Amino acid sequence: MSTAAGHPRTTALQGWQLAELCDGELYFTAEDGLLRALNDGFFYVRQPAGTDLSAGDRFARSFYLPAEDPASPTAEHPDPYRGFHRWTAEHLSRHQGYFRRDADQTEQFFLESAWWDQIYPAALARQAERMRDFALDVQRAVLARLDLPRALWDKATGHSLTPHGTHTLTFNHFRPEVAARGLNIHKDSGWVTVLRSTERGLEVDRDGEWHPIDPVPGTFIVNFGCAMEILTRRTATPVAAVAHRVVRQPPSGGAKPDRFSYALFVDSSLDESVCPGLFAYEPGSGLHLQSGFGTFLNNILDNTYREDTSGLY
Repeated sequence: MSTAAGHPRTTALQGWQLAELCDGELYFTAEDGLLRALNDGFFYVRQPAGTDLSAGDRFARSFYLPAEDPASPTAEHPDPYRGFHRWTAEHLSRHQGYFRRDADQTEQFFLESAWWDQIYPAALARQAERMRDFALDVQRAVLARLDLPRALWDKATGHSLTPHGTHTLTFNHFRPEVAARGLNIHKDSGWVTVLRSTERGLEVDRDGEWHPIDPVPGTFIVNFGCAMEILTRRTATPVAAVAHRVVRQPPSGGAKPDRFSYALFVDSSLDESVCPGLFAYEPGSGLHLQSGFGTFLNNILDNTYREDTSGLY
């Protein structure tokens, strides 16, 4: 991956890496930006020109609010971005829909791509598709620079780059009135995550110390997940899965809006006939199956949202 020209370092980066995706390739502002990003487990990437995040931002601020009463004179046209607490795992499938966490300040909404057109407002469904396509382009650009033969990409990544992959757009609303941690320590389960974050509070673990990852306007944050870490750990280009958390959000007395974030997660196919599980690649001997992906995913998510565990492996 080449070094981008003409992009000055952003002071808010605080030593973290910044890249831009152009014609399928990532260009970092630092000469060794790729290697440093692989070691950090994440990097900032500039949003594509013309990116419109208004639908996602609106949904993030509204999905948990009660739907207006259609019979009310002031709600003749109910807000299509509210009232999504009624969509739960019982209506969809495990890990899908609305969740109100007890051990964290978060209430969340998870939705895989198969449901986007049915459940999300149309503008948000289109934004989700654009974020998915961007995330997959970023993943391809990273894979092209790793010690992994291109012929193995589909099998090695659980067909995550194809329509068989699991592509989820997830929203987080942080309730400052809840006396709990913001969001528990965890690593993302899959390949890459493209995160929209606008407020401080995100932190990453580096060498046993927590460091803030402040938002940089005009960028997404790309996290590498456990699947990428497991696949590459025996190669010449190992990729770290970043452990991260969100600190507790203090009440502001209404002085500022509640914190929100949302992210597009790229995971392996959950169909075992398509993806038998997570692999490690060893140069000279190929792919070696490590575990089933569905069980691995369930464990990561279940441990993330318990009081006395963390979403690590």
